[in-house]
Amino acid sequence: MSLLGKLFGAGDSKPAYPASAAARTLLLGGAGEDAERVRAARRGVVVADVRRGPGVTLLADLSRGFPFGDGAFEEVFSLEFIEHIPHPELPAMLRECARVLRPGGRWVSGCPDAEMLSAWFGLQCECVKKWKADPACPRCGGKARISPGRWLKSVCGNQEDYGDRRWADTHKNVLWFGRLKALLEEAGFSDVRRGDAGAYYEEGKADMKLLVEARR
Repeated sequence: MSLLGKLFGAGDSKPAYPASAAARTLLLGGAGEDAERVRAARRGVVVADVRRGPGVTLLADLSRGFPFGDGAFEEVFSLEFIEHIPHPELPAMLRECARVLRPGGRWVSGCPDAEMLSAWFGLQCECVKKWKADPACPRCGGKARISPGRWLKSVCGNQEDYGDRRWADTHKNVLWFGRLKALLEEAGFSDVRRGDAGAYYEEGKADMKLLVEARR
């Protein structure tokens, strides 16, 4: 049984989480530090995550469906979340995002950009610190973009153990704009476009992130 099933009980129908009328944004995977500025900048945020953390409102396995009514939110937002959803389950999860959004509602998500990470495969070096290579490095001559450890974590996840043998913190999906755009349109979204990753990620880190926005 999934964690959501353990929390709310098994069955075909999922009981609705009592989101208040003031709830505007559903923040998925909001326990991570990258989501702190999102929580701080928005009112009426419902934070759902599979792990406990600051500001988490609902503890649930969201890969199994959302316990919210249709059109409950104006916005569904996530950073570093959708790459943790197993790729066979991502289409259903995106349909759930569309279901809980009001007409015209906004979907925003940031995740590792597989196209950029592929381009940076040959630009790895241990000299990279805080997204900057050492110009005097004899190996890369200051041309590297990412450290090997950061590249591996971006592809595979940090794999920190939250008591689940690292399952939740392992990446199970690989995403790039073309693929995510097609999946969103199949789920019922429109006006799919790239957003500004620099608005949510630190300088340097934003260059390897895919930020996508869409409308319900």
